[in-house]
Amino acid sequence: MDCKKVGLLIKQKRLEKNMTQQELADRLHITDRAISNWERGLRAPDISLLQELSNILGLSISDILSGEEQTTKGLTRIDKIIISLCLLLPGIIISYSFMLSCFRTEYIFIGSIFLLIAYILFLKKETNQSLKKNVTSLLLLLYLIFLLSTIFYTKLTTGTVYPKLQIEANIIPFSSIIETITLLVTKSQGIPYLFNYLILDILLFIPLGIFLPVLFPEKMTLKRFIPICFILSFTKELFQFLFNVGMFNIDDIILNVVGGILSYILLKKLMI
Repeated sequence: MDCKKVGLLIKQKRLEKNMTQQELADRLHITDRAISNWERGLRAPDISLLQELSNILGLSISDILSGEEQTTKGLTRIDKIIISLCLLLPGIIISYSFMLSCFRTEYIFIGSIFLLIAYILFLKKETNQSLKKNVTSLLLLLYLIFLLSTIFYTKLTTGTVYPKLQIEANIIPFSSIIETITLLVTKSQGIPYLFNYLILDILLFIPLGIFLPVLFPEKMTLKRFIPICFILSFTKELFQFLFNVGMFNIDDIILNVVGGILSYILLKKLMI
């Protein structure tokens, strides 16, 4: 192991992430003097710290040991074909729903699954970090616009299959969730009812749990993400209530936050 090369690589990646020696040391639970010794080539990182250091700096362990960041080929031709198909299918699905004069939420989210597959593949294979962040920033903007539309245009998310509930607000946690499941178990309602009043609220915040950690990999810890998720969902429900375009439902907030957390954890498992 060439300690000087290893030290230079650690310093380069630390600076790219706008971290001080003290911040890196705090995350590794060591002293900033140890970081300084690494970067000056006086010592090498202890083997017990390699995995955590790898996660923080976005390097592989072999990169750290060799002192060189290995370059990858990025997106292959097959990857590009798969991504192109995943981007094309949502347009076909939504166009088909218009042809049937039945534009329902299910079509939107089936199409979104293919978009998510394309995006995850792009994140895993693309090596240009700047491009990743630019694409993610654009997708986050589009997502927030869509989320805003669900506040003021409730037919986009609830459709017209079921009558509007004759209540203005629900502040009792899990009450509407239990009621929805009960209606399904007793066969009073079918699977589409479960989708519109339960699964939809989970799916709605899945993009948030993906976009924010990608844009802010070091700062967006789970402890910071959950309050952001809660505040955004609470604001959505409050606006629906104040503008009389939907009911305030505490269970919607719970399901939104659960969806965000699930996607956050999934992204960490897949990407980090």
